[in-house]
Amino acid sequence: MASILQTSQWAQFKASQGFEILNLDEVFIHKRNLPFGQNFLYVPEASANDLSAEQIAKLKEICQEQDSLFIRLELVDKFSSNANGMLIGMGFAKAFEEVQPKWRQIVSLEPDKDQILAQMKEKGRYNVRLAQKKGVVVKQFDMKDDKAQDALGVFYNLYQETYKREGITGRSLGYFQNLIDKFSQTDYLKLYISYFEDEPVSASLISECDGMASYLYGGSSRRHKEVMAPYLMHFFAMTEAKSRGCKSYDLIGRSAPGEEKSSWAGLTRFKESFGGEAVEILGSYDFINKKFLYGVFKFIEKIRRKH
Repeated sequence: MASILQTSQWAQFKASQGFEILNLDEVFIHKRNLPFGQNFLYVPEASANDLSAEQIAKLKEICQEQDSLFIRLELVDKFSSNANGMLIGMGFAKAFEEVQPKWRQIVSLEPDKDQILAQMKEKGRYNVRLAQKKGVVVKQFDMKDDKAQDALGVFYNLYQETYKREGITGRSLGYFQNLIDKFSQTDYLKLYISYFEDEPVSASLISECDGMASYLYGGSSRRHKEVMAPYLMHFFAMTEAKSRGCKSYDLIGRSAPGEEKSSWAGLTRFKESFGGEAVEILGSYDFINKKFLYGVFKFIEKIRRKH
């Protein structure tokens, strides 16, 4: 399963943010320079199905050639003890932190539209129908559309409102403008905005790559929250993605099943209302080239994450 994070456009986007991009047979490696002449390497959302043992061995060689602290290999394949054991056997260790969420809520788009709605939890179905009844309208914007930049402004206002409400520092408008620019000539990204009485109330940025539609970023307003617009927005995005051949809809981050006290708990309940299943991916593994400095980096990162 290919990921948008392994496209040339994403590589160009990350290069504009200060990463040096290395290319191993179309597997993109992000190099981040650190103080005192140090660096680390990161392979985002690769698939074990697309990597040979020789390529994995080559990644270790590149890590040594680049004099890197470590190389982090992130795999989006479903977790299996065999794959985990293989990576450990090849000299990788489970990373001390994940870059992308390890647990995903994934909904199958194989059934027809009515069945996708029917397999949702009762609350999800009810809220989709309520939004329809209240007259919520969802619009889709393609990156090639002349209105994409205007739609991005609407999206960002809702995104920023959500992050301020949660007390979280989100991405800048420039980040999204740059992202949209890099993908402007592709069909990878779609913006969805839901409106109630012509007022935008929720928005999402969705990627579509190799049969998987993925919820990357989103936001919603407290205004008119009773019309349940986000539910209809995601259902609409699912059906649109299905019409273009996508087989699955990945709502991305959620807590592990049964982890009720997680900070993700409320978001997890929302995502579970769309049905589907909780999937644990293999996630991140590190090949450590400089053990002592890796330990220092790990210590600093853990402190930084707490602030």
